[in-house]
Amino acid sequence: MFKFSKSRHINFAKLYHEIDYLIGGIPIIKKRRKTRRIFKAVKVFSIFILAIFFIVLIVFFSQIGRISLIYNEAQKGKNNLLSGLVAVREENFIQAGIFADAGKNNFSLALNKNKEIKENFLIANFPLLRRQFENIEYLLNSGEILSRALNQGARLGQEVNSLLAKEKKVGYAELSIEEKRKVLQKIFESSPELTGIKAELDLALVNLVQIDYRGILFPLAGKIGEIEYALKEASFFLSRAIPFTQVLPIMAGYPEKSTYLVLLQNNDELRPTGGFLGTYGILEFKDSEITRLDTHDIYHMDMPVKDKINIQPPEPIKKYLVPKWYLRDANWSPDWPEAARQIEWFYKKEDALLAGKDQINNFNGEFNGVIGITPDFIVDLLAVIGPIKIEGVEYNKDNFTEILEYRVEKGYIQLGVPSWQRKEIIGDIAKEIKIRLFKLPTAELLSIFKIINKNILEKNIFIYLKDGGLQNIIEDQGLGGELKKAPSDYLMVVDANMGALKTDRVINRSIDYKINETEAGLIAKLRVNYSHNGKVDWKTSKYKTYARVYVPAGSRLISAQINKSDILDLGEVNIKNELGKTSFEAFFTLDPGEIGTLYFEYKLPDYILNDGLYQLYIQKQGGVFYKDLRVDINLAQNIESYSPVGFSAKKIDKKEIIWKGDLKTDRMFEINF
Repeated sequence: MFKFSKSRHINFAKLYHEIDYLIGGIPIIKKRRKTRRIFKAVKVFSIFILAIFFIVLIVFFSQIGRISLIYNEAQKGKNNLLSGLVAVREENFIQAGIFADAGKNNFSLALNKNKEIKENFLIANFPLLRRQFENIEYLLNSGEILSRALNQGARLGQEVNSLLAKEKKVGYAELSIEEKRKVLQKIFESSPELTGIKAELDLALVNLVQIDYRGILFPLAGKIGEIEYALKEASFFLSRAIPFTQVLPIMAGYPEKSTYLVLLQNNDELRPTGGFLGTYGILEFKDSEITRLDTHDIYHMDMPVKDKINIQPPEPIKKYLVPKWYLRDANWSPDWPEAARQIEWFYKKEDALLAGKDQINNFNGEFNGVIGITPDFIVDLLAVIGPIKIEGVEYNKDNFTEILEYRVEKGYIQLGVPSWQRKEIIGDIAKEIKIRLFKLPTAELLSIFKIINKNILEKNIFIYLKDGGLQNIIEDQGLGGELKKAPSDYLMVVDANMGALKTDRVINRSIDYKINETEAGLIAKLRVNYSHNGKVDWKTSKYKTYARVYVPAGSRLISAQINKSDILDLGEVNIKNELGKTSFEAFFTLDPGEIGTLYFEYKLPDYILNDGLYQLYIQKQGGVFYKDLRVDINLAQNIESYSPVGFSAKKIDKKEIIWKGDLKTDRMFEINF
């Protein structure tokens, strides 16, 4: 049939004509039969599709009554739920409960009708249709659960309202002592109810995330996404609030009086726990009433006893700051519980030495705890309560720190205030803030909670309580300020201003942390970058810091340098083991306008990589904000997964990943390989 020449090449033109000839030789009758078979198959398939379409229509129209009822009841349920939330905001908890009950009934009826449709034989055996009604069921379930949660919340609100004698329409500050005790007792006992509400919110969220939007619920995807976000936020709020129901009443002096030593840590003059202890105060609560709030200059304790006390300070303080150790430098440990105990010890030691005219505190009891705050927390409070006026001067969120520093460092002279009393103004500010907070409407309390939570995360509030159980709760909620235990890699950079005035306010910092896995193990390279953006004036000078870098216990220093070329002899770096960590420590200076770098290269211990997992916990020093953080991890094995996936994460190749962001709060990074 085919004739090939002796040539190596095929004659494609001839081959084409031969094939065309063979096709043309097929009888016409066979062509027709083939065409008929194709048309028959298409016809059968079309009939099948049409049959399914008509079956769906028949099923739909047969269930149209139930579908209509589901839609109407769901709409009523949604409206009742929204009305209930409005009633809660208006503190009309009785009406909120009525709306919640009605909404629950609406969603329950809709769920029953949806179940009847799902049990229809055709729908039950038609996966595509069945899935649509399963999605509707998830949505209706969420509505019913949220209605139950609203009902629980309304009942709790009603109980609190009855304790507040709400018909009086007064603020919390105007309640009687007995009424305040009842409220505190209810808060203390509300943990089970709040836990139940949180469980309902979490269950509603579980139902919502099951929804597949590829169907009739697609138009609602955006709105349901907003509900999911709101539920997550509410659940997080409760997860933070529930533990405090056990702590706040006791801290507020219920059922027994509580007293705290309070320190204002000025982070413009940075110290290990957040700032220089320029002001101390004694804060006393009884049934949530502030029965005592005294604030004094820290030098009221230190100066009268300077010739009566001779305590050797840590070597860096002695070498770079002062020869003796006083209360104002007691927060040398970056671990707040340890620093708090040291602060209280110094307070008692110096207070016992004060006598006669120097005796200002008139307090010989035991403190229930020690609290440290930075001015950043007060600034955030002023953003909610608004400006306050003291001695004719307005303090607001934009000028608070600047005006207060000038007032206590320079302005008191022009005002004719004795230097001994220059910081009494801080107590007046605190009392005015307390009055304004207690007068806030209920609707603003959520804003206050968010501010407190923000400042907890950013390390502007530290609390140490002597009650071990309460302290465990405080630490679980991030208020303890302790150095964190980390099973894998760990990093914390701690600066201590060594007599550089208030220069920290013009220092910008960034961290660049790189890990390389080599044959010798994990090698870490840390760069802490500083830039001095100020000029010399009454509160700004050459920057001087004693920097400590806390790393996993057992880490071995390889090299160190300051700036780009000043190689440090390893003998110039103090290497210590404390607080369950190894620390590398060095003194560092920076002139105005200069940019500098503190660099450490070290080998991490072998236990850092564990069963295909690498974790890095970076802990932020209190009172400090790092604008830029860069973490670069390069391992010998392929990276299977990592978190966080946001935070500007970029996978360079199979073995390396880089994260970029800021360090406003502690950060955790994880790699599975």
